Amino acid sequence: MTSSVDRLYVDESGDKKIYDRLKTEEPFFKNYTGNKELFLFAMAVGFKNEKRLPLGKRLGYFLEKDLKYEDYVLINAIAINETESLDVLANKVEIFKIAEEYAHGGLKFLSKEIGPGHYGSFSKNFELQLDKII
Repeated sequence: MTSSVDRLYVDESGDKKIYDRLKTEEPFFKNYTGNKELFLFAMAVGFKNEKRLPLGKRLGYFLEKDLKYEDYVLINAIAINETESLDVLANKVEIFKIAEEYAHGGLKFLSKEIGPGHYGSFSKNFELQLDKII
C-alpha cells in the first residue's frame, strides 16, 4: 500500500471558505464541528450526484489519523465503485484522490443548493430527498 499521504486535501481556490460558511451559516451543518465530517458529507453528495471534479492547487484539510474505521469503509467503497476493481485498495494515493475529487464536486453541488437567499432551506430539501430514497 502506498503510504506517502498523511492528509486529505481540498481545492485551495475556495473550498475551505465554502466549508467554513456551511459550518457557520447553515443550520443543518452547525453540529458538524470537524473538517472530516463535512468533507465526508460533501464526498457522499458528490458521489450520489456523480460530481467528481479534479482539484487545482491543493490545501491540506484534515489528517488521515482522524479517520475512523467507518470512514475508511466509505472512502474505500467509493474508490472500488469508481475503479470497478479491488486493486485500488493497494493504492492509498488513488483512494484519497477519488475521495477528494468527489468531495470537491459535492461541495460545488452543495454550494449551489444552499446559495445566497436559501438560508435554512437545505435541511428541508435534504429531508425531502431522504424521504424519496426511503
